[in-house]
Amino acid sequence: MDDFTPSSTLSETADGFDFPVTNDPVSAAPAEPEIPAYLQDTYYWAYISPRNVPLLDREIVVRTILWQQHNKLQRLAFSEIEPGQNVMQPASVYGSFGPNLARHVGPEGSLDIIDVAKIQVNSSSRKLEPYPWANAHHANCLQWKKGPYDVIVCYFLLHEVPEDVKHQVVDHLLSKVEAGGKVVFVDYAKPKWWHPLKLITSIVFDTLEPFAKGLWRNEIADYAAESSHFVWRHETIFGDLFQKVVATRKP
Repeated sequence: MDDFTPSSTLSETADGFDFPVTNDPVSAAPAEPEIPAYLQDTYYWAYISPRNVPLLDREIVVRTILWQQHNKLQRLAFSEIEPGQNVMQPASVYGSFGPNLARHVGPEGSLDIIDVAKIQVNSSSRKLEPYPWANAHHANCLQWKKGPYDVIVCYFLLHEVPEDVKHQVVDHLLSKVEAGGKVVFVDYAKPKWWHPLKLITSIVFDTLEPFAKGLWRNEIADYAAESSHFVWRHETIFGDLFQKVVATRKP
């Protein structure tokens, strides 16, 4: 549901970056993150196209794609977050997920949404305007330095990235939480054999989501190089078509 992870242009809002002092405003500006080739080639129509993004960034689109399970999946994700915590969301999410998450975190906490596509950052920024404690950053999340966070919410990102990037994303996000911190993955899973939507989902994946079936073959924990450092919880809903996986770093 969202393109590959992002992060701010490493702007003044991002902690931990030291840029050289210069009087040249052009050379002083940080370079924009490069759009990954798989994102440009596979998902341009969905996440980069100036024509399509405004049409797709609607709550009704998200609910339809997720077979009317979006609200339940959102609640499952938010149940792992306490108001006042510092939260990161790699990759923008269409619809109201970002603003809803910002409201849930509340003004005593913070929310960083990271996205590699500028058009997604602009869209998220508009939606987050009422919530000054929440910010969208233009960057690749694999290069995002800020942290650690109390909770990281990876909402329907993994199914949209190639297998090698799945490993990179999982490892990087896990590295951004300290003892007791959580990374919450909400995404597709392999539905039960009898699921009435299994065939159509398979066709959609084969046609539009070429990386999604990796989550049918592998557990999310399998993508972690140091999975033993975490306590893993896993639950599925809707005939196993969707899953929530929570990785909590051990003391």
